[in-house]
Amino acid sequence: MTATITAANGAGTTTPVTVLSPYETRWAGRNVIHQLTGGGIAVSLVTPMPRAGTLDLLYDSEAAAYACAELHKAETAFTLTETDRPAVSMTYVVGPGGVTVALDPETLVVFVVTIDYQEVMP
Repeated sequence: MTATITAANGAGTTTPVTVLSPYETRWAGRNVIHQLTGGGIAVSLVTPMPRAGTLDLLYDSEAAAYACAELHKAETAFTLTETDRPAVSMTYVVGPGGVTVALDPETLVVFVVTIDYQEVMP
């Protein structure tokens, strides 16, 4: 995957080597199910939340990985543009799980930045 992440406030961009697989996303339902007094149910249908999940980004240097983490401290939204898989592209904010930087345990050379994200509408 070829990805670029851009801060909406102009704070900068970051380009990981790739978005690691498995890429994972989910849509949380918001339907409300009401238990009826006489038995049965009634349902209030609500549009699902925008997608949320985690992004695992591969960087070939510690400096680039930490620069990505620093960029994600900005109070702004971010635009992920993925050219190889356009469905991955989105505008997001950092979710409650935050950002993690880790040395890849298999190679001990590259770094993985994990971002908990919540998609937002641009």
